[in-house]
Amino acid sequence: MNILIVDQFSQPGGAQQGLINLLPEVRARGWHAHMLAPGDGELIRWCREHGVPVYPLPLGSYSSGGKNALDILRYAFDVPRMMLAIRRIVADQGIDLVHINGARALPGAWNINRRVVFHAHSPVSGTLPRGLTELMVRRSRASVIAVSKFVALRYPDARVIYNGVPDYGPVRKVALRATRIGLVGRIAPEKGHLDFVSAARTISEVSPDSRFFVYGERLFSEAGYDRRVREAAQNLPVEFCGWKNDAGAIMRNLDILVVPSDPTEAATRVIMEAFSAGTPVVAYRSGGIPELVDHGRTGLLVDWPDAAGLARAILSLIGDFRTRERLSVAGRTEWERRFDIGIYRARLCDALAEIESGKSKAASAVAGEDVLAGLGTPDRR
Repeated sequence: MNILIVDQFSQPGGAQQGLINLLPEVRARGWHAHMLAPGDGELIRWCREHGVPVYPLPLGSYSSGGKNALDILRYAFDVPRMMLAIRRIVADQGIDLVHINGARALPGAWNINRRVVFHAHSPVSGTLPRGLTELMVRRSRASVIAVSKFVALRYPDARVIYNGVPDYGPVRKVALRATRIGLVGRIAPEKGHLDFVSAARTISEVSPDSRFFVYGERLFSEAGYDRRVREAAQNLPVEFCGWKNDAGAIMRNLDILVVPSDPTEAATRVIMEAFSAGTPVVAYRSGGIPELVDHGRTGLLVDWPDAAGLARAILSLIGDFRTRERLSVAGRTEWERRFDIGIYRARLCDALAEIESGKSKAASAVAGEDVLAGLGTPDRR
C-alpha cells in the first residue's frame, strides 16, 4: 500500500511524534509512506534520515487561537495550492490512501478519488473552522480516527484509537530528595502554565525545598503569553528547560507531572509518557484527560481551572511517599494495558488497512476501545 501522509505542521508536537512512532510499523508491513508537510521541523528531518520521501506542503503559518481576516484570506489562497500538491503526488506516486494528520490540511483532500483518513488530534474551535472541518469530512468521504472519545464527539462514525508511547521504565522507587515537579508541553494558554506557576508559588511557601521545571517552548503560540508566564515565575524556584526530545529522561527527572490543561485538551501524550516511566500525574479534569487518568488509582484529577486546588493535590503527594509509589505502579500497569506503543501501532495500521480495503466504514469498537455513535518531486536532502 502507498500512503500519502499530510501534516499541517512539521514542528515537534504530539500529532507529529505519533507519526514518527507509527512509520516504523508502516515500513514493517511492507507499505510505502510519503510525507507532505510545511517547513523543516523535526518530522521532516526524521523522514529524511529514515528514507521517507518528503514533499513541501504549501500551507502558511497563522495566528494562534482565533483567526483574523488576514489569516482567513491567506488560508483561502493556500487551500487550492494544497489541493494541487496532493493531487499531483497521488497521481505521480500511485497513492492508495491519503492520511490527513490535522484539520487545517483536510480541505486539500477534497475530491481526490482516493480513500481518505482524517486523524483528529484535537477538537476544532470556532464555529466557522468547525463547520468547515465537518463539511470537508463529508465531502471527502473521510474515515475519521480520533485520539479520544472527547474528540470523536463531533464525528458520529469515528473510531477511537488512543496514542501510544515507548517504554520509559522500569518504575523507580520514590526518590528521597527535594520533590521535582514539572509541566511538559508547548507554552500556550491552553496548557495552563500560569496556573502551574501560581500553584508553584503556593507550594513553595509550604514546601520550600520543592523544585519546578517547565519543558517546552512557545513554538507557534503567542509571545505575550510566554512573557507573562516567565514574569510570573520570577523569584520562584521554576526552571525553564526548553524543548527536549528525550521524553523518558524528562519523566525520570520528575517526581510529579502536572497537566493543568484547559477544556480543549484531547488526550495528551505526556500523561502516557508519565505512566510508562512510572511518574505520578496530577491533572485537571478537562477534555479527554479523564479517559486516561482514573482519579485516585492512576493519578489525581482536579476540578479545573483551579490553581489552588492544583496546589493542594500536589502538596498531598509531596509528603505521601506511599501514595506516590501506588500511583506509579498503577500508572505503569495502565501503560502496559492501554498505551504501549506496540498496541497503538497495531491498532492504527490495522484500521488503515481496513479502510483502504473498503471492508469497513468505521463505526464499531476497535481492539476493545469504545467508539462514539517543487511539488510532485520528493525532497531527499
